[in-house]
Amino acid sequence: MRDFDYHPDEPDVRVFGVPESGVLVRTDEMYLGQTREPVVGEPTAAHLVLRHYAFADEWFKLNATFDVDGDLIETGAIGEMFAVNCDVSTPLTWVGADATAVDLFLDVLVSADGSYRVIDRPEFEEACSRELISTAEAEHAEAGLTRLLHWVTTGRLQDLLADVPGHVASQAPAPLPFSRAPMSDVPAVAPYARSTW
Repeated sequence: MRDFDYHPDEPDVRVFGVPESGVLVRTDEMYLGQTREPVVGEPTAAHLVLRHYAFADEWFKLNATFDVDGDLIETGAIGEMFAVNCDVSTPLTWVGADATAVDLFLDVLVSADGSYRVIDRPEFEEACSRELISTAEAEHAEAGLTRLLHWVTTGRLQDLLADVPGHVASQAPAPLPFSRAPMSDVPAVAPYARSTW
């Protein structure tokens, strides 16, 4: 399947391909997929499992990293490591078998111990001032951030991540090649035309 991820400050749409064997949940309400990715800077044999969660009724999506045994792990530079990258975004919208969402710039990086930091507030404010996202989307982004932080601080995020049995990580396939699509191919995320605008 394809996961279309539009960043409004880019001219085209990011396309992440996930083999069917990597799709763990595909319902009207949720998408959960996983792929096995090489660890940057490590020998070619070193891999991690990237698990992506998107929701039809939430204004955020999650990208969590696990080892091949299914244990949550941190990645990133020393002093800036995190286990879950939470993107404030428009809710999951299905177009046929393809998932779509629009990134709304705000991010929350969550460590394995549950501590977190909110990043990219200046980028969000600039996107609002440049009208890259609508006033309604900006309001929903702020509410989505509040709801996301509630998930983090109450343990709901950690419970969600623990729902998938550990052995499932070892079954993660390699991703399909990354690509980009012109906006005309993904009208569901187009400015002014998308349902959340």
